Amino acid sequence: MSENVSALEPAQHEEGDKRRLFLVIADDTPDALMRVLGVASVQQTRLRALSAQPDGAGLSIRLELDDQGDERAQTLAARLSACPAVRGVGFGWR
Repeated sequence: MSENVSALEPAQHEEGDKRRLFLVIADDTPDALMRVLGVASVQQTRLRALSAQPDGAGLSIRLELDDQGDERAQTLAARLSACPAVRGVGFGWR
């Protein structure tokens, strides 16, 4: 391992390596996470980080994806919003 890289420090993103962050609030059902991931998969997104945790009566899902442009991000947000288990979607830059 290089002396400039620590095993405990996350790798830094390159300047051109833009990412989108999607925050999804869904029903806390056994299949909610899989439904959200299925939509992201069909849209051929490149998942870089994922976290999901119960939040009150719902499920809070955080998806970090490679940026594929504004139009693709808006399309993904619309498709996620149309998913039966999803209550709300927000997205922005990471």
